[in-house]
Amino acid sequence: MKKHDRGWANLDVALALIVVMAMTVFGLTKYKDWQQEKNWQVEASHISTYAAAARGYVGRNYATLLSATSTTAPTVITTAMLKNTGFLPSGFTETNSQGQRLNTYLVRNGQNTELLQGMVVSSGGSVYPDKALRLISRDIKTGFGGYIDDGKTATGALRSWKILLSSYGATSGNGHIAVLLSTDELSGAQEDNDRLYRFQVNGRPDLNKMHTAIDMGGNNLNSVGTINGQTGTFSGNVSGSNGIFTSNVSGANGSFTQNITAGAQVKGATVRADSDISAGRNITATNEVSGATVKATGNLSAGGVLQLDRINVAGIACYPNGQISRDANGGVLSCQSGVWRRNIGSTVLTGLIGNGQQIPLPTGFSQNQCTWSVSNSENPHGWKPNYFAGQVAAVDANRVVTCGYYDEYVFHPGTNRTDLTGKCSFIISCS
Repeated sequence: MKKHDRGWANLDVALALIVVMAMTVFGLTKYKDWQQEKNWQVEASHISTYAAAARGYVGRNYATLLSATSTTAPTVITTAMLKNTGFLPSGFTETNSQGQRLNTYLVRNGQNTELLQGMVVSSGGSVYPDKALRLISRDIKTGFGGYIDDGKTATGALRSWKILLSSYGATSGNGHIAVLLSTDELSGAQEDNDRLYRFQVNGRPDLNKMHTAIDMGGNNLNSVGTINGQTGTFSGNVSGSNGIFTSNVSGANGSFTQNITAGAQVKGATVRADSDISAGRNITATNEVSGATVKATGNLSAGGVLQLDRINVAGIACYPNGQISRDANGGVLSCQSGVWRRNIGSTVLTGLIGNGQQIPLPTGFSQNQCTWSVSNSENPHGWKPNYFAGQVAAVDANRVVTCGYYDEYVFHPGTNRTDLTGKCSFIISCS
């Protein structure tokens, strides 16, 4: 029997083979693209690791880098620097799959020159295709990923930003990668580095160390094991069940509600007790022993001088008799018959004094210990004898002198003669 459909069957098989081959080629192309994208994701991870290390390096050395950087002259951080300081592992490759080398360029922020901003830029090697630039910049995890497609401008992923490389002092070419490390990003790195960690971080003892004073704001430190330090200052009380000291305990005051037992000496500038202090033997002090009243049942002896600090005035009342004091000039006073008196005998002063002047007191005496008088020795009238006239010499109870003459019923102080002083003589006697 003849078959008339054999040609059509061969055609169907051929068409099926063509479809299978086309699908295979398409699948292989898609697989190759998928594999290439995976490789580019690895590239993005490599760049992200570098950018994170650069961020950490800036945070650790922020002040030093800031002082070495200006708005136009950048500081450059290399991969080798990050490896040498432990921010990158020693085996981290210094170039990517295209042979491009990564560097970080730091400059001061133009609006706030006390802050840093940075740009990671790849240079050298061979260029990435446009698709690779878009995908790699999109997958960068640290900072803001970008790329360079015109040799002079860094463009962010999805064209989210554009910055001239020259503003960071950087140079590169087409087909290279850029990562923007903003001011906020680097300031955050500084804060991360300054954070005090609650738990131990292996290899990072600095994260558990304070570099300045800590202010508790009036709050407590509880459940402390051992406090080690050099000195301690407390504005209130220090309480404890026991105190053990290998050296001295010193202070302005010490208060104890029970007895103090000492096997050796208890020393201090001031030792105070609210009740009596008894001693079976002597009380010896190299400084002051002070009190409101010091009484001795026997003799009072001093190896030095007797210093009387309180000042009294001769002639003022005192009590009881027998007290010893001193005046402002150091003269010794004794309380006699209820009055402070000097034990220095009598003193007499003489001299000349003008009208209206006060007779001076001898040193160390008060007015009620003295008597005084005046006479007209150098104020004779001697002029206009036909008129009532006379010489005047008088003194009042306050030792103020009237010294002059009357002429025609008018008092004139002193004298009318140029060859005389016109003064009166005085004498004052004190005892």
